[in-house]
Amino acid sequence: MKNTPTSLYAFTLGREWKLSLAELICVWWEDAYQMHSEEIAIFQIVGYSDEQLAKRFITLGGSIRMIAITGESSPETFPTDTIALISGQRHESKITFALGAYGLEYRLSDIGLRVKKTLTEKWLSVRLANTENKNINAASHKKDKLSRTKTEYNLIVLSDTTYIGYTIACQDIDAYANRDTAKVRDMVVGMMPPKLVQMMINISGTAHTSLYDPFCGLGTTLIEAANMWILEVSGSDISSDMVRASKDWLEEFIKTELVWQERIRTAGGTPAKDFTQLVRQVFHLDAREVKTAFTKHNVKKNTTIISEGYLGEVMSPRDITLDRVQSERRKLANMYDAFFRGLFEVGYTGTIVMSFPFWNIHGTYSYLSEIYDIIRKNWFQTVSLLPGDMGLNTREWSLLYRRENQTVGREIVRIIRQKNV
Repeated sequence: MKNTPTSLYAFTLGREWKLSLAELICVWWEDAYQMHSEEIAIFQIVGYSDEQLAKRFITLGGSIRMIAITGESSPETFPTDTIALISGQRHESKITFALGAYGLEYRLSDIGLRVKKTLTEKWLSVRLANTENKNINAASHKKDKLSRTKTEYNLIVLSDTTYIGYTIACQDIDAYANRDTAKVRDMVVGMMPPKLVQMMINISGTAHTSLYDPFCGLGTTLIEAANMWILEVSGSDISSDMVRASKDWLEEFIKTELVWQERIRTAGGTPAKDFTQLVRQVFHLDAREVKTAFTKHNVKKNTTIISEGYLGEVMSPRDITLDRVQSERRKLANMYDAFFRGLFEVGYTGTIVMSFPFWNIHGTYSYLSEIYDIIRKNWFQTVSLLPGDMGLNTREWSLLYRRENQTVGREIVRIIRQKNV
């Protein structure tokens, strides 16, 4: 194994890998970026411990694992390199380990059993977590506490270099499930996935002190903002039912968190977040009257706006038609024109990250292309989510988030006020 600087870290990317990469570049800055594939990205991050990085990882919605790279390896030497890493650690009880591979096909379970046999012969008590010749999932990773023990070892092939590293953090699917207000959703409301909200907050690229969601629905954005230590959150919605539901979900989340924080203090620890300082409000408002949020409800004019805008009428694959989609586009264009005009008139100066709908009409996609003229004519502009020389953004610098077999996808756009206006 050839040693490399320990400041190199690999992130395994989510299904919408371009959004995942955009989030990482916004969080760690473009200078830290080294290389990427559709599966994994490597950054050079200096000045942080594994523990500090693991805490920061919790706020990333688009990455599945974070891996500390310890050196260069090869498919042939990976088993012996792994044995050396495990043997060099101090273990006081049985060792559970796992193997991962990215950028190549690798018989993980078969190789793992060979590693286990060698370690057993060294009088080490070991258990292999891989039961199949593939990477273990996040649930198994959490069950075996592999981030805590740092005993998931990964082989990474990227740009003609092969690395070895151990996982320091993995996405906590249970935490997402517990925070997901969408567990009671239908096809009309509450569609915003918590992971996507985290990505949108991070790719806004701003230092967050306050956040406003003018289409708050069930409050997912407000909950994720509070969970990411933003201590001033505001939300509004045209539906009184949604306002009530958003308030209830947010207060339930805060109540649960306060219990956990008190338990941490009782045990002699210091909670990472202090929800006693959280300022929040949720109010009834038609987004076309957005000026009222700033003049009556004291939302700051430089607050970050993160929101899933209204996606339009729900259409199933059975009843979606081009005529219905075009009708929705006209309605949405009128609404968003009033919304952005209101932001301009009130003197809004913050950063906006919003999702706008696009429709899958039996394999043909229809986009809300009108939104870009609306943004420009109201003296705002879109900002690239990824460096332009990567060639990964759309023509309007947006990125897409979609699921298979769904009629409506999301186009993610970052917007700021035009300069010199």
